Amino acid sequence: MKYLFLVATLTISSVASAQTTPPGGVSITQAGPKSPDSNGKTVYSFVEEMPGPSVDILEFLAKNIVYPDSARRRNIQGRVAIQFVVNEDGSLSDFKVVRGLGYGCDQEAIRVLKSMPLWKQAKQNGKAVKVLYTQPITFKLQ
Repeated sequence: MKYLFLVATLTISSVASAQTTPPGGVSITQAGPKSPDSNGKTVYSFVEEMPGPSVDILEFLAKNIVYPDSARRRNIQGRVAIQFVVNEDGSLSDFKVVRGLGYGCDQEAIRVLKSMPLWKQAKQNGKAVKVLYTQPITFKLQ
């Protein structure tokens, strides 16, 4: 018996229309670097060729997400947004909850995204690069 109707939409983490300076002084531009990661490599927010999943993400999420019992018991529904880095090799890392629901939904969203197969690499000037990406996942009871 399915308790889950899952709707996911692919979105880009941010597409700035102008240069902004967030707290901390790191400048973000539309086609420029976001910030260095812990290894000093540049993480972009937008590139010439954006990354993408190698499988149908809606199908993958629908088959693999398990609605958390604590959320189901409390009739918790809504959208979770998870931000992560798509690495040069297509692997996903550095998961962060941007918008959460609690009751196990945030952890379940991260668990499933961590289990995804490699993504199509992002490219800038013909080279594979790291890109910051945000994936919203909607939890809805039927």
